[in-house]
Amino acid sequence: MARAPAELRLVADRAARALAAAGVPTPGDGMAAAVSGGADSVALLHALRTLAGPRDWRLGVLTVDHGLRPSSAADAAFVAGEADRLGLPVRLLRLAPEELERHRRAGPEGAARAARYAALLAAADEGGWDWLATGHTQDDQAETVLLQLLRGTGPDGLAGMASRSGRLLRPLLGVRRAETRACCAALGVRWREDPSNQDQRFLRNAVRGRVLPLLEELRPGATATLARAAELARDDRAWTAELTARALEELSGAAAAPAGVEAGGPGVPGAAPPVLDGGGREGVELACAAVAALPLGLARRVVRAAAARAGHPPPDAAATDAVLDLAGGRHPGPVAWAGRDRACREGASLRFPPA
Repeated sequence: MARAPAELRLVADRAARALAAAGVPTPGDGMAAAVSGGADSVALLHALRTLAGPRDWRLGVLTVDHGLRPSSAADAAFVAGEADRLGLPVRLLRLAPEELERHRRAGPEGAARAARYAALLAAADEGGWDWLATGHTQDDQAETVLLQLLRGTGPDGLAGMASRSGRLLRPLLGVRRAETRACCAALGVRWREDPSNQDQRFLRNAVRGRVLPLLEELRPGATATLARAAELARDDRAWTAELTARALEELSGAAAAPAGVEAGGPGVPGAAPPVLDGGGREGVELACAAVAALPLGLARRVVRAAAARAGHPPPDAAATDAVLDLAGGRHPGPVAWAGRDRACREGASLRFPPA
């Protein structure tokens, strides 16, 4: 058997290291590669095929036809043909208009993304694949960090994408986009180009086509530096998440305990039963004074965690600070975000009703 080209070995080696650091997949696991037909996902497919056999992974291919542009069906057919050529099982998923409509509030790009991931994860379940891998690269990571900065994100937003998020794996975050194209060229494999990626009315495309190349010109290595900043932010997020969870438990326990009785009980110090509303769905109640006494950075994290536990979308920066003002008696309440009231004050308690 001919030795794999150096360009493929580079991509496969970096993918292997990323997956090893994530600790998955394990031998016998199934993994589906989400392949759009672009160079990044095609390189991902060939890299995972190189790795799968020696590691006893069951590899399959999923591709989505959004039906949003004339070439989408041809792109999906190209992916199916490439999977067949490699001897891999493939499923072609077609999104119905109502699947996109379900996520319309996220805007055209967001709706397509949300519908795509919902379809991919459902198909992975049906196909018996434990993991779903995507072809996001280091360039995608740098673009994400810049976009988050432009949106005024906090430290968590700067963390960008992780190599592993639940069942979702991104093995190529250490690979440049130019390297995926070189990999495909070395293999003699053509890839598909999405013409919408050239439309610079979309902010991500403008960052990709104009801002990041300018940063590389001004400061060579800027892409890798931005990706490294995301990695450092993720490391910080890992330990602050534990601190936030502990603070949320303590504060919800303080809100639930009767006057003069210390919150907590056997098992988890400071823990309290969830607040339940009519349908048995979980709401969250926090002691206002305790929230107001927290350091500001931790208080903001606790508010976002409480909202998530109650089933609400994450509040933006303005809504988060408005909730803190509510706890401190500086806001009349209730506080609304994402189109509805989601936090209110009842006596000495800050309440997040169940979504």
